[in-house]
Amino acid sequence: MQHSQSAVSNEPVSNEPSTTIEVRPSNTARVEAFSDAVMAIAITLLVLEIRLPEDSEESLLHQLLRLWPSYLAYVASFLTIGVIWLSHHNFFARIRRVDGLLQSGNLLLLFCVGFLPFPTAALAHHLEGSPWDARVATAFYGIVAAVQAGAWIVMWVALRRNPSLFEPGYDAAFVRSESRQAWVGFVAFDIIAVIALASPTIALILYVLATLAYGVTSNGLPALRRS
Repeated sequence: MQHSQSAVSNEPVSNEPSTTIEVRPSNTARVEAFSDAVMAIAITLLVLEIRLPEDSEESLLHQLLRLWPSYLAYVASFLTIGVIWLSHHNFFARIRRVDGLLQSGNLLLLFCVGFLPFPTAALAHHLEGSPWDARVATAFYGIVAAVQAGAWIVMWVALRRNPSLFEPGYDAAFVRSESRQAWVGFVAFDIIAVIALASPTIALILYVLATLAYGVTSNGLPALRRS
């Protein structure tokens, strides 16, 4: 009697999955919605720092006039978030996908926006205090602004490394132009922070002018006018 033998394969059996899972860039809808929510909350929190003093015997007019540092800090911060929102909106109008580096840069930007009410409060409470405290508060405000500009640098680096994230029609020349704006802002805000240690008033004026200049020359306000 002949015994039949089944053929046995000598090839090793692999327990590894047969396909490789790739992380693909995602669309921008969730990033934009989350960013808008953070900016809306931050811009609302700014006004909470404007409060009349408790148990003051001064007239209401006098109390309102003495709040000028709070008004000034509020205007500067509202302007800052407003320019960031305009630039952010028009930035993502040009983007169809986001990757990890772009998301990281966006989170750093939102970190600065969400943190902004704190340096705003420090500026409002100490601008009319001792000269040294006023200098420190204004310099601190400028440092936060510089970090915010640094977040834009990270975002433009992400696009330079992965141009496929762009909508059609945008190229490396556009990235270089906008990257220069972010670097100029980063350097300018650092310089303003140093100037604040000598003159808080001049530093605040320069800060507001720099913020307006960025909004006018970057992809924020010009794109809004073209739309």
